[in-house]
Amino acid sequence: MQTKKILCGLLMAFVLIQNLAAQIATDKPTYFCGQPAVREKLYHQHPQLQRPIDEVTDASSRGGGNNDVYIIPVVFHVIHEGGPENISDEQIQSAMDVLNRDFRKQNADTSAIVDEFIDIAADTHIEFRLATKDPDGECHPGINRIVSDLTNDGFNDEMKQLVYWPRNRYLNVWVCKSIGGNTLGFTNLPGDVSANWLAYLDGIVVKSDCLGLIETANVAYARTLTHEVGHWLNLYHTWGPTNSPNDPGNCDFDDFVTDTPNTIGYVSCNLNGSSCNSTLDNVQNYMEYSFCSRMFTQGQRTRMRNALTSSTAGRSNLHTNSNLIATGVINPPLCLAKFTSTQNSICVGDTVQFFDDSYHAISSWNWSFGDGTTLTGTDPLLHKDPVHAYDTPGIYSVSLTVSNGDEELSTSITSYITVYASAQMDANFEEGFESTWPGTTWSTLNETNNDTWEVTPTASYSGDKSLKLRNFSNTQLGSSDVIYSTTFDMSNVDTIYLSYKWAYASKLTETDDKLRISVSGDCGQTWSLRKIRKGLTNLPTVDPQNSQFTPTTEAQWNGETLTLLNEQWFTENFRVKFEFQGLGGNNFYLDDINITSSPASVQLDELNPFIRFNLFPNPAQGNALLQLINTSADAYSIDVYNAQGALCYSTQTSAGAGDKSVEIPHQASGLYTLRIRQGKAVRIAKLIFE
Repeated sequence: MQTKKILCGLLMAFVLIQNLAAQIATDKPTYFCGQPAVREKLYHQHPQLQRPIDEVTDASSRGGGNNDVYIIPVVFHVIHEGGPENISDEQIQSAMDVLNRDFRKQNADTSAIVDEFIDIAADTHIEFRLATKDPDGECHPGINRIVSDLTNDGFNDEMKQLVYWPRNRYLNVWVCKSIGGNTLGFTNLPGDVSANWLAYLDGIVVKSDCLGLIETANVAYARTLTHEVGHWLNLYHTWGPTNSPNDPGNCDFDDFVTDTPNTIGYVSCNLNGSSCNSTLDNVQNYMEYSFCSRMFTQGQRTRMRNALTSSTAGRSNLHTNSNLIATGVINPPLCLAKFTSTQNSICVGDTVQFFDDSYHAISSWNWSFGDGTTLTGTDPLLHKDPVHAYDTPGIYSVSLTVSNGDEELSTSITSYITVYASAQMDANFEEGFESTWPGTTWSTLNETNNDTWEVTPTASYSGDKSLKLRNFSNTQLGSSDVIYSTTFDMSNVDTIYLSYKWAYASKLTETDDKLRISVSGDCGQTWSLRKIRKGLTNLPTVDPQNSQFTPTTEAQWNGETLTLLNEQWFTENFRVKFEFQGLGGNNFYLDDINITSSPASVQLDELNPFIRFNLFPNPAQGNALLQLINTSADAYSIDVYNAQGALCYSTQTSAGAGDKSVEIPHQASGLYTLRIRQGKAVRIAKLIFE
């Protein structure tokens, strides 16, 4: 190997600080890894921290020369807004698997390492395990989930302050939606944040789609965490401390590892590259940007293990036996029996998959599905996440007992699964929440066990009651509360109309609660989102307020009708779902859910004997005339919707008996739906404008 050129560290640090202003001024995007950029940011904010770029830990082989396996407890902090950035436990475990394979040289692609470097490819004898205890010694899955819009700005130090565990006990990994520019992840070198008052910065930030090999992961970026852990353990890029690969000037820089040749750095896989003094470059190194990385060198192994045996930034305490016991990495305790499922309301004959979310080290399972069927065994493929079919309508409790071989825990949820028969309700339905709730018409889901849907007599749009969700004091941000309907027979209709009233106030601080309305034609096996309302835009019905909201007048409510025209919903297993996601706003109220339809085989004037009318001309080239026959004294509301379900025209008749005529203004050419309502009676007709 060639002799390395080591420049003055202080001079280099000065150059990095000078370059920060230029980078900000030109808005130069960062490349893939943000480690150099975060160092520049740190020095820019705190010039007194400026330090040489050479060694943070000494170069002795006190940690690098032995084969003791250093185990590092890890905690993931998933910062999310309820979107795909809220990656699953399984994807996080996939990321841990990739990380451990890479650091233990168990990755299958080591077979493709070029001959010149195969003999120095290193098993670092460093492993990573999810913590099973939190800093207070309480049982924990090793994964925190926090709802915050700071997920969109992962480079902001404020995001790290949402949640942080002691760095001398855990490796903190923050997962976010976006970091900025082309950055996939970043961390600080241990020496840069060695001061105790900087401890909250110590850890790794990585984009959610750069973790693991499953679900939302971009497989090309799956080794982002491997790369960043290298920095966290004091490795530089193979071309040195800059973030500018493919720069000839990098030949003058050094990464302080003797067996990685000086290089200009790569952003592609050039296995024949020899960029500095004709020495073959280690393009397949994890600290490159080549996207064909598959190795650490023996010298990098030594440098990382030296970092782990140094007191700098608390690294030497992480792998001590006492800390591994305290964080639950050794002999993890059995501390929770818990399960979830794909759904908790189905139709007869449908299946539910259950998921064991218990922890830790579960070795046997005993399920009882409430219908007389049990399942017991030790094979994870068969017994951990079973699928069960229910053959009889009813409401069923489910229980699970888990064991780790030494002890066992049990949990049971009463009335967990609701099984409906097909076509339990007729095609026309009204719900004002005046009778027993939820009865046989509705089922609910509240996995976080916080305040959930309840009937209240203190507010309503019509009648005396409505459905209320106590969201004002909700501290479990991102929690979801759902109501599901039973099945409706829509097998002989050509249009479905779903209407509802709601009332909601946001808080004075920006809050973005969400209401999602979905429908299903296959009894909830699949759901189609038909409307989403957000607390920052179209959900509030009154001005923001920081006190408990209760609607007191009809004007504080809003309403809409969704027109459903897709044939996939015209079945005997049509269902409706209302889902409210609490993200820090105020109370929410729901009332007057009406589900009506236009039968495909019935004349329109036969639908409801209480409302009689004529509509002509139809098709209309100009205005249309609606003639109401023998009306009652109560007023009628007339609404016209386009094919997308948007309200195009609305009016009301004046009170008084007798025939009445209402002129419907001409609309753009197309098919429209006319909805006539008097009290709780509803009539539907189709109207064509030419």
